[in-house]
Amino acid sequence: MMKDQQFNERAHANPHDDSTEFLEAAASSPERQHLVVELKQLDSDLRASLEAVSAPEGLKQTLLDIPEGMLHPDTEVAAANDSFWRRNAQYAAGLVLAIGVLAIFMQSEANPMEGMVFSHIYSELEFLNDDTPLALAEVNTVMNSRIGSEFMQSPDMENLNINVTEDCWVDIENGVQGVHMVVQGDVGPVTIMVLPNTPVEQDIEISDSRFDGMISAMPGGTLVVVGEKEESIERFSTMLAANISW
Repeated sequence: MMKDQQFNERAHANPHDDSTEFLEAAASSPERQHLVVELKQLDSDLRASLEAVSAPEGLKQTLLDIPEGMLHPDTEVAAANDSFWRRNAQYAAGLVLAIGVLAIFMQSEANPMEGMVFSHIYSELEFLNDDTPLALAEVNTVMNSRIGSEFMQSPDMENLNINVTEDCWVDIENGVQGVHMVVQGDVGPVTIMVLPNTPVEQDIEISDSRFDGMISAMPGGTLVVVGEKEESIERFSTMLAANISW
C-alpha cells in the first residue's frame, strides 16, 4: 500500500494522475481524496488566472526543458511527464514573469512551510479524533527526547488537554524531526508542531478551506498552531510560546 509521504508527493506532482496505483491509494481515505480535490482546484485556478498572461516562447520552452531528474525519485516515473509545468507551460511561463513583477512590490513571498504544514495535517487527520489525555510530564519526556526542549510547569500548561504526542516530520525535506501534538481547543482539536529549526524568519498566518493557523519563529525553533475556523489560534500560539523552554 502506498505510504502517506509518497502519496502526498505524487499528488502534488500531478493531482490528475490516473494510474491504477494512485487512484486506489487516493480512494483509501477521505483525507487523501480531499487533498487531491484541493490540488486539482489549485491547478484549475492557476490556469484560469494565468490564461491572459503572455510570455516569450523561449521562456515557455525553458520550462518544458526542465530535467525530469529534478523530481523526487518516488514521483519521477509516475509524474515527470505530467507535472504542472509541462501540462501548463504557456501559463507557467506567464507565472514566472508575474512573480518577477510582483517581487518588486512585495517584501516577501508565500513560505513553502504553509503547504508542508497542511499536507502533514491532512495525512494524519486520525490524530484529531484521539481522546487519550496525557500528563504534562509525559509530553515533556517526548519533547526532551526529540528536540531537547520542554514545556514549563505552569497553570496554563497544566490545564491544557493534550491528547496526542508523536514524532513530527513536517520538515522531512530537511530531515528535521519535531514533535506533533493535539490539544482540545474552544472549537475543536488544535494541532501543535514544535520544530528545533527555524525555516521562517517571522510569524506567518496560514489558512485553507478548513483550517487557520500560525507559524511562529522562536528563539530556539519554530512553533506551528493550526485549528478549525473560528478557533483562537493566536491565543494558543501566544500561550505556548510563553511556556516553551528551549
